[in-house]
Amino acid sequence: MYSSKKIVGDFFEERVVNLFDLVRIDENGVGLTPDLVSKKGEFFVEVKGSAYNNGGVIKQRQLYRFDRDIAVRRFYAFGFHSIASDMERLYPNEERLKKALDVRSVFLFPFSIVKAHYERSKKRYHHQVDFFVQLRESLAQAIFSGDSDAWKHLGIESGGYKKSQPHKKVHILTTDGALEKKILTNFHPEFLY
Repeated sequence: MYSSKKIVGDFFEERVVNLFDLVRIDENGVGLTPDLVSKKGEFFVEVKGSAYNNGGVIKQRQLYRFDRDIAVRRFYAFGFHSIASDMERLYPNEERLKKALDVRSVFLFPFSIVKAHYERSKKRYHHQVDFFVQLRESLAQAIFSGDSDAWKHLGIESGGYKKSQPHKKVHILTTDGALEKKILTNFHPEFLY
């Protein structure tokens, strides 16, 4: 039996690498470093892929290790696909699942937003994952669009962030616009499809 979780993770890592012209650094998927880095080392990106109705998993130990060990800018890329349920039943082998996966949306959020969401959300525990929370597409969209309830949940002001939407499926928030130009200069929308 194949691992749908691994297939989805690899699918979105590959898409984000190509979309933003990044380099993989966590080749073994150990999680000790973020998955990706910009070619000049200006920022790191941790990729979380999931169904739009499920949510990318933010793991406590990983989040705090990145906060403690990495001094340059960090982002989380949340990639959402459209397969809402029964993935392994509907796509009984790896090849069929790979063909069925799509990019419904991608949200690139700075570390500060992800950490705020983690700290103000109810944690769940799984023995293989650690304590974790999830970020669903609907909340990511609410944060990106400036919804006051979403920002109240985060406990931070939206005014310190700048948003860009270089494609209808791609949503980018940067802290005060820092790195926005570098991210957008290397954006390749042809890799969404």
